[in-house]
Parts: sequence; structure tokens; C-alpha cells
Amino acid sequence: MADFSSAIAAVRDSVCGILRVRPVQPAVTPPQFQVGFVGSGWCISSKRYIATAHHIFDSGNPRNPVDKFFAFVVPGNGSLAYHAPVVAVPFDDPTIDMAILEISAPASYQLSTAPVTFARPRDGAEVVTYGFPAPTIASAQVDQDGNWAGGNLLLKAHANEGIVAAQYDFGPHYSYELNVGWHHGESGGPIFSLEPHAVFAMMQFYRNIQSPHGTVAGPHMGRAVSLMASALTAYGAVIV
Repeated sequence: MADFSSAIAAVRDSVCGILRVRPVQPAVTPPQFQVGFVGSGWCISSKRYIATAHHIFDSGNPRNPVDKFFAFVVPGNGSLAYHAPVVAVPFDDPTIDMAILEISAPASYQLSTAPVTFARPRDGAEVVTYGFPAPTIASAQVDQDGNWAGGNLLLKAHANEGIVAAQYDFGPHYSYELNVGWHHGESGGPIFSLEPHAVFAMMQFYRNIQSPHGTVAGPHMGRAVSLMASALTAYGAVIV
């Protein structure tokens, strides 16, 4: 029987929530910003590189160069959150909906590295997902340059367990369907296999299905991280 408690404990410290700060009225004084959590990510290398979904930048549109992003960690889902600014995007591929962010983390920042596997788990294999559902932000302080300066929010990570329900080649995109649901803000978060305990896919989208009431959201889906194998290797991912 799968030990999901141990698997979740091993996942927890490698995942972060991603906040976007977008200027909406930069010409006024003080400038105005839109602030919100747009996705999740997971550390691939030494508190420096984070993998996530490309669509967290702007819902599938090209990344807006004026936007700023910050990676938040909440050790043990405790009362304190720590943030690190995203300083570069060294890998960015909208076709496979994947990206790698570079962060500048302070010494107090707690983020462990998640191992990666390019192996394909069988249908029925047990999996764990982990991400940060986007919280309501009761208040936010942002300085005039768009840097996060504090706020009031309930940012807590969320785990789920299930199986690989289906998998198939979808053009160049090897895709998995899962019997797991996730929430807005978890896009880009990792999908872990239990054997080996490693990330094999990331949470990204769902398959539309036709119902008597029109098109509705169907099975939740992710793509194999092997689609960015070269980038993961180049930026120091631990491959198992």
C-alpha cells in the first residue's frame, strides 16, 4: 500500500507559489498594480531554478516584460511565508507550456530540490500532486517599483493523491490524465510518481468534453517533463 503521508512530506518543501505583480497605472502617483497568485512551481536545482507552466505568465499569451514575479514558500504550511524575486526566465516554451525561472533567494529561504524522472509510469500508477491554490489577498503592499513589501493572505499548499488514469501521445506532447482535481493557482505544480519518488509531469490543463449542457472541463491533465529534458539537465536537475 502506498505511503502517501511520507510522499507528501517529501514533496512539501520543494514547491512554491508564484505571485505576479502587474503595473496597471504606472503613470499615476503612486503607481497602481494588480497583484495575484498565478501558479505553482517546484525547485529543480539548489534554491535557484524553478520549473513551472508557461501559461502562468499571462494565460498562454507571451510574457509581459513589465510584470514581476515572486516565488513564495510556506515551510510546513506554517504561519510565515518567505518570498524570492524571479530575476530571469532562462527557459520559456509556450508550445509545451513549460518554463524555468531563476530566483534570487535569501539565506532564510527554505526550498529543497525535487528529483525528476523521465520514466513513464503505467496506467494505474499512484501519484501525488502538490500546489498552492491561489488565495484571496486581503491586503498587499507593493513599492513603487513593483516589489512585494508584505500583505495579508492565507497561502497554504494542497496535496492530492490518485492514479494515472490514461496516457497517450498528443502530437509532440506526451500527456497524462489523472483522476485528481486541482485548483486555480496549482498550475505548474509537480506530479510525483511514488516509484521512483520523483516528478514525471506537471499540472497544466484539462481536456474539454461535450455534455448535454455544452462543453465542460473534463479530466485534468499534465505533460511529461521529459519534453524539456535538455533544459532540466542544463539547469542542474537531479535525474533519477
